[in-house]
Amino acid sequence: MSLRAKRRLRAALPVVTLFVAISLVWDGLTSILAPDAPAAPATTVVFGVLIALPLILFESSPLAGRFRRLPFALAVLAKATTYVAALAAIFLGGGLAVGWWQGLTLADFSASLPLNIGAIGSTYLVYLVVIFLRQLDRLLGPGVLARFIIGRYHRPRRERRIFMFVDLEGSTRLAKTLSLEHYYGLVNDFFQDVAEPAVDADGEIYEYVGDEVVISWPYEAGTRNANCVRAFFEMEKAIWGRSGEYIERYGAVPAFKAALHEGEVIAAEMGGIKRVIAFNGEVLNVTARIRSECSRLGYRLLASRPLVEGLELPDYVTPRAMGTIDLRGAGETEIVALG
Repeated sequence: MSLRAKRRLRAALPVVTLFVAISLVWDGLTSILAPDAPAAPATTVVFGVLIALPLILFESSPLAGRFRRLPFALAVLAKATTYVAALAAIFLGGGLAVGWWQGLTLADFSASLPLNIGAIGSTYLVYLVVIFLRQLDRLLGPGVLARFIIGRYHRPRRERRIFMFVDLEGSTRLAKTLSLEHYYGLVNDFFQDVAEPAVDADGEIYEYVGDEVVISWPYEAGTRNANCVRAFFEMEKAIWGRSGEYIERYGAVPAFKAALHEGEVIAAEMGGIKRVIAFNGEVLNVTARIRSECSRLGYRLLASRPLVEGLELPDYVTPRAMGTIDLRGAGETEIVALG
C-alpha cells in the first residue's frame, strides 16, 4: 500500500466512526419515539458507513483539489453541497429501485420522501461541520488544530525532531523571467506539490519562508521506513508528474534541493492575537547551513551523518560520505549525500 493510500485510510477512519456513531444515536432516539419499530443495529452501522462514503471518496478525488482553489467559505459550501447531492442521488435512487423490486408503489415512495429528505438535510449539516473542520485543519496544517484544542504545546516541551529544508532553485532567475503573478503562481503550485508527499510520509509542514518549505517529523515518525528520505524522492516524482503542466503554464519545471538533520527542540504555542506552534533549537540553524552546501557540493539531498546512521535506507538510495564540513555559524558537522 502506498504512503498516500495509508494516509487516506487513517483520515477516513475517524470520519466513518463519527457517522456510525451519529447513526446509532439517531437509531436510539428513533427507538425511544417508536418503541415498536424493529431494532437493526447492523443495518444502522452499514447506513453510517454509506453516509460517510461520499465524503471520503470525493475528498480523495481530483474534484477535491479543484475545490481547494476556491475561497475557504465557498469551498466548504461547494464540497458539502456536491457530496450530499451525490448521497441523495444514491439513496433516493437506490430506495426507489429497491422499493420497485419489493413491489412498492410510487405512493409508498412519496410517503417516505419527507423522512428521507429530513435525513439528507441533517446529513448536509453534519457534512458542513466535518468539512469546515477538515478545511480548517488543512489551513493550519494537518494535526495542528487538534494540538491547539488539546493544548499539547500550551506549555513548552522538549522534543526530538527531524527537519527538512526544501529550497526552490533558480528562484531569482524565475522571478526576473516571469511576471510577479506567474512567479508566485509557480511558487504556490510548487509548495502544494511537495507538501502532499511530505504529509503522506507522516511529515508536517512547519512553515513557508520565501521560496523555501520547512518540513518536520517527530523522530520516530521520520525514521520509520526512512520516511524523511522517501518523502524527498516522492516530491521529485510529484513535480515531474506535473512537468507538462508547469511548462505549459510557466515555461519551466521547478527544481529543488534539500537538507535533513535531527535534534532536540523546544516546542511551544507562541503569540497572543496570532498564535502559532513554534520550534526553537540549534537543529534548525544547522539544517539551513547544510542546505546551503547542496549547490557547492553538487547534490540534491544532503543529511547529517548521525541521522543517516539511524535510518534503514531504501534500495534506490546510495549514501556517499562527504566528510566533516565547517558550517558557517553552526560548527563542524559530518555530511552524507543521498542520491
